[in-house]
Amino acid sequence: MTKKIFHIAAVSISLMVFSSVIAKAETNNTVAIGAIAEQLKATFNQTTFTNFEPAPVNGWYQAEISNQVVYLNPKQELMFFGEIYTKNGISLSEQTRRKWQSKRTKKLDVSDALVIGNGSIEIIEFTDTDCPFCLRFNRWITSKNNAYKKLHGKDLFTRKLVLTPIDQLHQNAHKEAVHILCQSPKNYEHATTQTLEGKISYADMNDCQKGKDELLKHRDISKKFGVSATPTLVIDGQIIQGFNQQKLEAIVNQKLNKIKDK
Repeated sequence: MTKKIFHIAAVSISLMVFSSVIAKAETNNTVAIGAIAEQLKATFNQTTFTNFEPAPVNGWYQAEISNQVVYLNPKQELMFFGEIYTKNGISLSEQTRRKWQSKRTKKLDVSDALVIGNGSIEIIEFTDTDCPFCLRFNRWITSKNNAYKKLHGKDLFTRKLVLTPIDQLHQNAHKEAVHILCQSPKNYEHATTQTLEGKISYADMNDCQKGKDELLKHRDISKKFGVSATPTLVIDGQIIQGFNQQKLEAIVNQKLNKIKDK
């Protein structure tokens, strides 16, 4: 009995020592990565990056710049954008993007966004009403939703719009955003489409204080999420910059198949 107690005690002490060594190693590793991150920030001082961590290639690190994965080598002071694939053709870069994007989108608060529709597929849209690709996206999603509604009698999408005027490019986009935000919820879709299509004059646009106040909230959401271009779309935990119809179709079809299987 004494031998067993001694053996258990010895094992417990060994495990405690081993755990302490692991914890110390992990702390040192965190400190080392932090130091490397600071070194790279100093080397590439014109670049702002987040989500710094070791890459799947020895000696290299990966970070996020504008929703893209960038690879950095501190010793050689090199940086490149590109895809890393396994021998089976799986993109490790895409897996990393999705991991980081999922983390970001979980924190995204769009409670002040405009809501259009009440379908089973949610899509968050950061849009500028003077942006031609936002217009193309609006035509695509409206057509897609109308076709589904004709067949099933209900919306396919719940659209959450965050109006994001890019003032440097479109000097009147903020007026258009205020006009839309002055509308009642039942008129959001009509006002958004009418404005995107350029079917309303500035003289006929609303300019209410409510719209101006709401636009400040929308700008704050966009700034916190780091939106730098429109459209920026969030669907199924993924962030899509620009109107990538092929990618959107693939995600929507995948989600439709899940709906059918229920």
